[in-house]
Amino acid sequence: MVTDPKEVEELLRDQARRTETRADLQRRHEDLEQVSPTVGVLDEAAVAGAYDEDQDATVDLLADLARATDPTLRAAARRLAVRLLVPPARAGETERRGSSRLTTVAGDGLDLDLDATLERSLAHRPIRAEDLRWRGWRSPARALILLVDASGSVAGKPLTTAVTTAGALAAGLRTDDELAVVAFWSRAVVLRHLHSPAPASAVLDSLLDLRGGSTTDLALGLRVALTQATAARVPHADVLVLTDGAWNEGEDPAPIAGGSGAARVHTLVTVDDDEARPSCARLAAAGGGRSVPLYKPSDAPAAVRAVLR
Repeated sequence: MVTDPKEVEELLRDQARRTETRADLQRRHEDLEQVSPTVGVLDEAAVAGAYDEDQDATVDLLADLARATDPTLRAAARRLAVRLLVPPARAGETERRGSSRLTTVAGDGLDLDLDATLERSLAHRPIRAEDLRWRGWRSPARALILLVDASGSVAGKPLTTAVTTAGALAAGLRTDDELAVVAFWSRAVVLRHLHSPAPASAVLDSLLDLRGGSTTDLALGLRVALTQATAARVPHADVLVLTDGAWNEGEDPAPIAGGSGAARVHTLVTVDDDEARPSCARLAAAGGGRSVPLYKPSDAPAAVRAVLR
């Protein structure tokens, strides 16, 4: 497994050397020139319009452009992918169902928390608006670990599904939430540690750099994800496994899920067939979690909400 950030950076840099030439992109996307009429140019308005019409096809295109040999096009595609997939949360969007508790919050509270406000403003006078703290009802923070199957060729639908799922998780984070992302094949790589100070959206870059490997050691990936879960600041972490439920290396992952302790193991099922569904359901049941279908990338936000409801 690879957990050291410097080693992960080196691995991703090595894998990212495999890029897509413009000829490769044109063979795969006949409408390329509608969004990129020439080298180094990305028509963001055209991409945004295409995204409104067909999210899956557009994210697939952006994921390929984000691996382009052309560095200007590659960077522009990555910036736009973040803007489309991790939009800023609107007021109230990050509130959740379930139990809440009375606590000190930065806004939308019931009564002013005078002690907390004064503590915030000790270093300066007068008190600023951003120093105000309130007492209000708030649902508990979350610790989320996304486990991505990166075996085989990480391109096309598997890549876009991973990117949109990571984007959906990042978009729903509050400041007190934690997010880790682990990719696995015959190895397991921690792309983002649970307490990373980097913006959560930065993990999209890591996924777009990832090329993965051949065999599938789901048990290894799950072990590494659960190790991340032990570092959570909250009592119960949630591990979301993006998988078809299959493995061809290592041991049966279900007993590992069964020993997940306080963490819950959920499966986001990427393949709709008679083997994938029961295999994923078995894994989630062992880990005390839910099994939810995620058959196309645009289903990711709804699937994430269904798992974490």
